[in-house]
Amino acid sequence: MKIFRILIKYEWLNFRADKGLLILTTLILVAGLYGIYYGTTAIERQRENIAALDVLTEHNVEEMKLKFPGEADAGDIGYYHSTYAVNYPDSWASLSMGQRDVNPIYIKLRLLNLQSQLYDTDNVNPLKVLAGNFDLAFVLVYLFPLLIIGLCFNILSAEKEQGTLPLLLSQPISLPLVVGAKLTFRLMIVLGLALLLSVVAMVWGQVIADVRLFIWLSVVILYCLFWFGIAFVVAALQKNSAFNAVSLLGVWLLLTIIIPALLNVYVAVKQPVPQALDLTIKQREVVHGGWDKPKQETMKKFFALYPEWTDTTEIQGRFAWRWYYAFHHLGDVAVEALARDYKESLLARHKLVEELNLISPPVNVQGILNAMAGSDLPAHVAFLQSATAYHDALREFYYPFLFKQVAFTHADFNHEPKHSFTSSPDLATAAGGLLKLPGSVLVVFVAGLLLFRINKLSVQ
Repeated sequence: MKIFRILIKYEWLNFRADKGLLILTTLILVAGLYGIYYGTTAIERQRENIAALDVLTEHNVEEMKLKFPGEADAGDIGYYHSTYAVNYPDSWASLSMGQRDVNPIYIKLRLLNLQSQLYDTDNVNPLKVLAGNFDLAFVLVYLFPLLIIGLCFNILSAEKEQGTLPLLLSQPISLPLVVGAKLTFRLMIVLGLALLLSVVAMVWGQVIADVRLFIWLSVVILYCLFWFGIAFVVAALQKNSAFNAVSLLGVWLLLTIIIPALLNVYVAVKQPVPQALDLTIKQREVVHGGWDKPKQETMKKFFALYPEWTDTTEIQGRFAWRWYYAFHHLGDVAVEALARDYKESLLARHKLVEELNLISPPVNVQGILNAMAGSDLPAHVAFLQSATAYHDALREFYYPFLFKQVAFTHADFNHEPKHSFTSSPDLATAAGGLLKLPGSVLVVFVAGLLLFRINKLSVQ
């Protein structure tokens, strides 16, 4: 143990004297702090935008009161009045934003057909989406492996190239002890930096500490161990420093870029997802066709779904709001199966990725962090379902006014349903992904030990 401590001490002295490693570590620290700043400010901006929606809704209500100073037809209110379904971020979202920059965080809703409103979102800059989020999760998943590579690519090769390894091994020191001390010191540096950034991010983002704290720390430690295991395997080959550096960068490129890209292509072919555009086009065709159908035919179909309104007054004249909203709703009903298939296909694709992410620990870890933060695809699908339920509640609120032909007053705005949805963490998915990491760590370290045993004679 004393020799081990001495080796650690000298590793510290060497590290402190190596300006290149100090610069690399400092750069990762700065990148991590920027990732924390970016994630925190982005989520805070989303919260501010969501808070502003309440003001917009109030302004819209005031406009309705000015437009209709007395009693109004509820059909006019339903057509011109808009409200919002909002997706509040979880407190952990600042650490791993996931898909919250790609998918809408709010949906503007009126009493019209639903599906076209669900997917009528703002345009997103494709270059920004391609670059992704520079949050703490990005730094941990993609940049920390580069730090580990920079620290570990020459742990043995440098000693051999400088001619100090045979001299070192001539002492009562074994090769495993030397490698163990080098890896342990570097692991202390990396984990210390990762834990420091995690604490700063949680304090800065005012994260609510719960069981996810244990999962987060476990994931960070195991993921770093995995990459140290990769460095251990390459060191066990006992090649020169240039070979080690190229090999480790190749593995990083393979696991973080190439395999995820191939996985994405495979999943897209294996589990195709129907386009939301096709769904909205078909719905609009049905809605627009409603103008040409006899009113009695439309109302008969509607009353089959809502028999409680069957005894309402028969529609007279060319137009009636209850008929208008009836064929809008029938447009939603006509594409219900397509909408359900679309959401189920999205979830099936996500599940397929979960099943295959074992071949790429970076994909697995990114999925774990997103699931913990409630910023993954299932969280967005849950939001869409919540928005659908809210739209149903709005229809149920307005239908009595429409079909009983009751006047809508200013006081009735106070009774309109409100929407509230906060993304929830998927702890089952996070725990499932976490259970895969120890196996990945074990595989690489066992492979490294076997290679060292095979090649041990070459260092004598």
